[in-house]
Amino acid sequence: AGCRIAILSNDLDLFYGRELRQRVAVLRHADFIIDATYTGILKPDARAYALCLDRLGLPAQACVFVDDQRRNVEGALQAGMRAVLFDVARPGASFQRALDLLAVPQRLTFT
Repeated sequence: AGCRIAILSNDLDLFYGRELRQRVAVLRHADFIIDATYTGILKPDARAYALCLDRLGLPAQACVFVDDQRRNVEGALQAGMRAVLFDVARPGASFQRALDLLAVPQRLTFT
């Protein structure tokens, strides 16, 4: 749909191991992953969002940030991004909200 996907994680490789990147489809489809395991900068530190935006080469308002932690969503909002608090009990609705904010007309799936 012309959208880029970036993963901004606090501890992806530290917690799950680098091999998870090949087992989880959305991780394989990401344009890049910024992991605090290596940067040492944890969300909601504004520098984490700035790293991601710099790597994307996009202004904050062009991005939609999705996270299941309210403090990280608030950090993204403070950085100027649009954001969705991911509800693990309603993942489809959360995903659709992100697509709506990006104005993506169809549902995307990852296999």
